[in-house]
Amino acid sequence: MSPLRFFPALLIVTFLAACSLPLQDCTRPEVFCVGLVTDFGSVDEPGFNQSAWTAMEQAKAEGLVDQIAFIETIDVRDRSKNVTTLAEEGYDLIITIGYSMRKATKEAAAEFKSVHFIGMDQPQDNKRDNLTGLVFPEDQGGFLAGALAASVTATGRVAAVCDSQSVAEMWEYCEGFREGAYYVNPDLRIFVVYHNDNSPSGLFNDPDWGAETALSLVEDGVDVLFAAGGETGRGALQAAAERGVYVIGADADMYYQLDGVEAQVLSSATKDVTGGLYALIRFAAQGQLEGGEFDGAFSLAPYHALETAVSPEVRARLEEIRIGLANGTIHTHVPSIP
Repeated sequence: MSPLRFFPALLIVTFLAACSLPLQDCTRPEVFCVGLVTDFGSVDEPGFNQSAWTAMEQAKAEGLVDQIAFIETIDVRDRSKNVTTLAEEGYDLIITIGYSMRKATKEAAAEFKSVHFIGMDQPQDNKRDNLTGLVFPEDQGGFLAGALAASVTATGRVAAVCDSQSVAEMWEYCEGFREGAYYVNPDLRIFVVYHNDNSPSGLFNDPDWGAETALSLVEDGVDVLFAAGGETGRGALQAAAERGVYVIGADADMYYQLDGVEAQVLSSATKDVTGGLYALIRFAAQGQLEGGEFDGAFSLAPYHALETAVSPEVRARLEEIRIGLANGTIHTHVPSIP
């Protein structure tokens, strides 16, 4: 159920709490309004939702935007309705979070041609003038994670656990991990496991398989494990960390998202959602935002409790690799999905 459509008082409370200003009429052409719809969850939870809201707050504080608001999707069946609600309220720019919002965002962009949409983590098959996909080169994120794993392993065995390789994001993450680990040390044993027997309805939501797969790899001597794929990946990270293995997350900083195993979270290959969205909001405010795809950037999250596990020399090399990936002097060589 959409809190915006069915509980208008809640929207006003939410907005006032966020901005401490009266609501403005977003249908007026001189008022520039930016709205956010989450695929699920709160904007207060560490991760993509919070990072996106931070970008909007920054743009609002700098005067690029007159009004910001969000709808936190509670029931995934309401995703389309939540996006439509903001469009009908007159919001000029609407941001949706996550690949699962792709269909709802494309449909809304087709219906509301005067509204510009940004789909975070939503690749664009066909260019639409009022729809911009903020996408990230997952092969580079996986490459960084693999390079880190190869730099700290004591057993010489590292692994990646990903959901189905039929999902391009998963393939690029895990094959990127393989290539990054090999780049640092070609003598390692590198294990890459995909959940290829997963059903479409179970994509990104099979933590039991993730945990079982991770524990099997730990039994084989893996001491650094990378995982990606929503709850599937989270299950793998949680199980491996509980067995004392260093784990590396994907997308967002998993130090804040695993339960009671923070001391084993080495780092995460994180997407700079805040920086990418802020740049796109600025373009939109200046009337310069184009449709198509906009490439975001990856970096490694802080090492937190494992600060001393990564030497200054290793950090320097990882930073060189990050810069090389960004400027094109280092290539991941990840092949296309077979």
